[in-house]
Amino acid sequence: MPLIDDPRAKLLIANHGRNLMIALAVVGVIALVVAAGIALTPPTTTATEQTDQQSIETTGMISAEVVDEEEWSGVSSDGSTYLIEASPVVDIEPQTSAPDGTAVTHEVTLQIEGTRDGDVFWNEEEVLITEETTVEDGDATTTTSVDVEELQERLAELQERLSGVGSVETTIHLRTEYDTGTYEGDLTTSSELEVTDRAYWFESDLTDSETRDTTRTVEETGSPNWMAVSLFSLIGLFFLTAAGTVRATNPEEMDIAAIKQEIHRRRYADWISTGSIPMWVGNNYIELDTLEDVVDVAIDTKERVVHDRRRDLFAVINGNVVYYYSKVGDWDEGAWPKLNLPEAEEPVNVAGGATSPPGEAPRDEDSGDDDSESSDSWDEDVWRNF
Repeated sequence: MPLIDDPRAKLLIANHGRNLMIALAVVGVIALVVAAGIALTPPTTTATEQTDQQSIETTGMISAEVVDEEEWSGVSSDGSTYLIEASPVVDIEPQTSAPDGTAVTHEVTLQIEGTRDGDVFWNEEEVLITEETTVEDGDATTTTSVDVEELQERLAELQERLSGVGSVETTIHLRTEYDTGTYEGDLTTSSELEVTDRAYWFESDLTDSETRDTTRTVEETGSPNWMAVSLFSLIGLFFLTAAGTVRATNPEEMDIAAIKQEIHRRRYADWISTGSIPMWVGNNYIELDTLEDVVDVAIDTKERVVHDRRRDLFAVINGNVVYYYSKVGDWDEGAWPKLNLPEAEEPVNVAGGATSPPGEAPRDEDSGDDDSESSDSWDEDVWRNF
């Protein structure tokens, strides 16, 4: 079975075999290179991740010791409101939670401001403590205190001086500087301290915190697209196989005329019948250039095209006229086969006698009957070859 059965494909190969083979091979190699590239260069994605995460938190612990527990037995020392007479001094204890070894500096400031309609027109600050310490077992703590009884007297004096001008506000500020070895920074928090004639309290908690980390970009390698690899591999193998098939058909040795004839034969199969054409048919022979021309004559004359496969001859017989096409040549070459006739070894006797049939000894002229019988036998061999 031939590698390629379609005559159109054969004609394409016969005309452009070398170029077609090179093109198919190049496409096949490119497809395989693409498949290899996809397999060897998987997709990568970029992601961010947080590393070296550290948390730092600072809190100002508030407490006030009761000076006379018997007299003030029901008063709490760590409540939200304190009586000045029972607890005249309030303790502020900054406490910072951080990784061990972190250097911490606690600073507590007492601020007194005179304000009017939200604008500050008088300000006074007092640093209660500035102390450096190191975190051990997760915590670093310092302690300071405020004499609220003394503060009340200062505020009363100030309010008298600023009477009719504005109001007086008291604020406690806590500032914590830290250095973990990896990160540096500071935390700040504040709370307004309300002081009346008999009590005092903090409006909010003294607390602040933050979490530090380092963001880095990580490149993650995914899995190759194996479906694309398989697809391009199959395409590459297909085109390389096609190139090998083209090469195996030997385009240089293809008979272009025979291929074109086969194309026309298949195209006009409905007008062509297979048969045997007698050698002596017709008296006039018209050779046409192509099989298409023969089919056109058949259509015009309403006759059939007869294909004699033994002679590879296509003909339309219309009366005594034969219209034919044969890639072999003219009618004599296409219609009459070449015969391998035995050659006579003896020349004809022009004097009136006949030579003996090939392979037999010469005979006398007098033996007429035997000579006639031998001649008849030799004629039969010749016609048999026809």
